[in-house]
Amino acid sequence: MLYQDWADVSSRKLKLGILALAFISGLGGCGQKKTVSTGHELAAPDKAVYPASAPSQERKGEKGCSYLHFLLGRHAELAAEYEKALALYEKALQCDPDAEFVLRKVPLLLLRLNRGEEAILHLKQYLDQHLEDTVSRMLLAKIYIRQGEFSKAAAQYRRIHQLDEQDTTSLLLLSELYLAENKYDMAKTALHDVLAVDERSYSAHLLLARLLVVEEDFEAGQQHYEQALDITWSEGLQLELADLLTRQEKYTEAVTLYQEILHHDEENEEALVALIHLYLLQGKEHKAMKKLQYLKKNIKDPTQAELAIIRLHVRWEEYDKAIALLEEFLQKNELSEARYLLAALRFQLEQYEELLLDLQKIDPEAKEYEDSLFLQVRTLKELERYQEAVQVLETVLAQEEGGTPDLYILLAGIYQFIGQEEQCRKTFLRALEVYDKNEQVLYEYGLFLDFIGDQDAALNVMEQVITINAEHAGALNYIGYTWADKKENLSEALRYISRAVKLKPNNGYIRDSLGWVYYQQGKYEKARKALEMAVEMAPDDPAILDHLAETYLALDLPEKARQTWEKFLDMYHKYRKEQKPGGMGREDKESQRIQKKIHRLKNGGNK
Repeated sequence: MLYQDWADVSSRKLKLGILALAFISGLGGCGQKKTVSTGHELAAPDKAVYPASAPSQERKGEKGCSYLHFLLGRHAELAAEYEKALALYEKALQCDPDAEFVLRKVPLLLLRLNRGEEAILHLKQYLDQHLEDTVSRMLLAKIYIRQGEFSKAAAQYRRIHQLDEQDTTSLLLLSELYLAENKYDMAKTALHDVLAVDERSYSAHLLLARLLVVEEDFEAGQQHYEQALDITWSEGLQLELADLLTRQEKYTEAVTLYQEILHHDEENEEALVALIHLYLLQGKEHKAMKKLQYLKKNIKDPTQAELAIIRLHVRWEEYDKAIALLEEFLQKNELSEARYLLAALRFQLEQYEELLLDLQKIDPEAKEYEDSLFLQVRTLKELERYQEAVQVLETVLAQEEGGTPDLYILLAGIYQFIGQEEQCRKTFLRALEVYDKNEQVLYEYGLFLDFIGDQDAALNVMEQVITINAEHAGALNYIGYTWADKKENLSEALRYISRAVKLKPNNGYIRDSLGWVYYQQGKYEKARKALEMAVEMAPDDPAILDHLAETYLALDLPEKARQTWEKFLDMYHKYRKEQKPGGMGREDKESQRIQKKIHRLKNGGNK
């Protein structure tokens, strides 16, 4: 041990006093008399004090002087007088430049004073003379990390391992450094080096497990988790492994681990919640309910457990039971989450008036507030109270903070639905004054412009969307389809639509556009394949059936064409029932067009 911290301040002062008295009375060195004639600091030692025949006595004095200043410096450091402590340590080094216990202390103190560069300088000078001092190299690496010089820190860790190949601490620190820099391969190499020295290194197995999970090498990660648990078992680590097994859909193994944790600690809330989640994933809902009931009774705050129980009743379509439990819950806890869930259930049961009263109790600051506005508007729409829905949204949008883009889009949609197209346009323009670069507002505005027949303006707006986001599948599809429908820019239309398909390969409407551009290019077999796939993806869209029927006709398959158009009409009539009268004239013309085609095919025509 290089030095000793005294047990308490009083004994330290007593011992320092005794030491100081001893030095002054006989040891010399720092205790020499001042030179009266000059008044300078300390005179050079009077050589007569140290007989030439006794150099060991002189060296003894230097060490005593150094140790005295070290003790005084240590006392100042403990009192948080760091500048004073540093000055005393430097005096200790003046007495004995080779005092290792002081040489190691100075860099630490410089770090406390935020003088990192000086600390590095001291350590490098020290290491020039003490190449194999791994403790000082550790400190130097720490300083480099603090300064963000990771490569220099890594070099020190590697040097430490070279000096002592059995040392694993430096390798573990090196791996953590690589992990911080996202150099996963180098981190894995360092950790495997640790395991080559100590195959039962808990830290190495744990770090490797977590790293492999990040890389989604779940099987290898699982193996290292199991080895870490074999070395040191803990609930926390077993929870990590159980979560990994869940991610791999190894539900039975994960359940076993959670049950083992609960065997050790039956009130482990994290394990209980995870086990409930697993039961739900497995469809074992009644087991989940049993655990939820236990959780509700045995935790301080049963709020989330109660809500989970209610959601299970919703999942089982026991709506009346869920509503009764929610009403009881809300008498004790007025939570917006629960209030919104109650309103959503009332919508399911068409309890619209009660629903509207519930939604009024949701605070505007609650995270469910915007969703509650959407539900309120949807409910008013069901009740055909359109002006009231408009007023709700206009009131929110008139507030100082304004509203979100979605609220503007919702209001514009209501105006469009009730045939107030000019108000719809104005709403979009208001939104664009606030959110001029919002791609969703622009996209919806473009669709509205198309709805009112202003395709040139719609195309211009959609081009703006693509300028903001070149990967906006909807805008790419709109432009490509519009060109295809006009038989313009067909090669470019195909390029746009193909990009949209890559972005959303399972979107039936985009597949329909792809089929239509092939049709316009005369590539009827490609069109057929794309359109049949589109019908599978979006079976409720009559427009796709129209395109497919035209393609069948082009392929000289009149019977298939007729059957497909008949399906179109059935679907169209259902669609009409859900619409308001505004804007239906164009759709009636479409119906007449299809009926004429069917009539012609029934009478032997094929065009």
